[in-house]
Amino acid sequence: MLFVTLLALVSPTVSTHTAAPALVVRQERSVRDRFVELHAANDEAGCKKLWLDNRHEVLYTIDADLEGALATWEKSKAKPDSAAIATMQARALWGARLASEAFGHPIFLDYTSAFVSQNDAQKAQFRAGQKTHGESRQAMKAGDWKKAQEKARECIGNAAPLGDWWGHAMGLSALGAAFVGDKKPAEAIQPLGEAALIYRDLGLVGDEYGELRLLARCLVDTGAKERAKAVIARAIELAKLLGDDKGASELSELAKSL
Repeated sequence: MLFVTLLALVSPTVSTHTAAPALVVRQERSVRDRFVELHAANDEAGCKKLWLDNRHEVLYTIDADLEGALATWEKSKAKPDSAAIATMQARALWGARLASEAFGHPIFLDYTSAFVSQNDAQKAQFRAGQKTHGESRQAMKAGDWKKAQEKARECIGNAAPLGDWWGHAMGLSALGAAFVGDKKPAEAIQPLGEAALIYRDLGLVGDEYGELRLLARCLVDTGAKERAKAVIARAIELAKLLGDDKGASELSELAKSL
């Protein structure tokens, strides 16, 4: 059953850093709009509260400026709109610093400062990482698990040296899923576990949940009962948070097998 349901269980990350968040609370104004307003007013306390109230939207909100600045540069490399790029990057750094302070975790500022620090060659390397992640997912859909593993490793190789934590996690996720598809659950455990931890730090709850569901089954298959219990417990917690009653029920049944 593990291998038959693989593609349904793999977290729905895509080859860019602009996917819609998995957990969204409907509000009169978007978190993004409120963030822009708070930055304009230099309201640090207000921004920290915004982050604490919307943990799972922080990275998407900040990344809109990072990807926006990169896209602006790509449109006209010969004469880019330096003022617009500087504005977006400064706002992203401001928000990331406050997020790291609010949550007591350096990953938001580390990721953002690394992104802003990219030179021209590294910007191309960043895009290459996104491209190879997409190629890995396409190979999985075609059932070409060896190619999927190869492309996932390329994604990791491009993202990790850049401090691109999000891309790094996406590469690890793809590698773990490709191992699962190749009927190698033992090899899948490390990349899936690492991806889940990075996603948790970044507040990407839907992606963390997807990794934990795959990881739990790999741990059960390899006889790692105590770790499987711990992973299943965390996955059930996220299933309830995301409103996935069916997933929570399946995980509970899996726990009973231990």
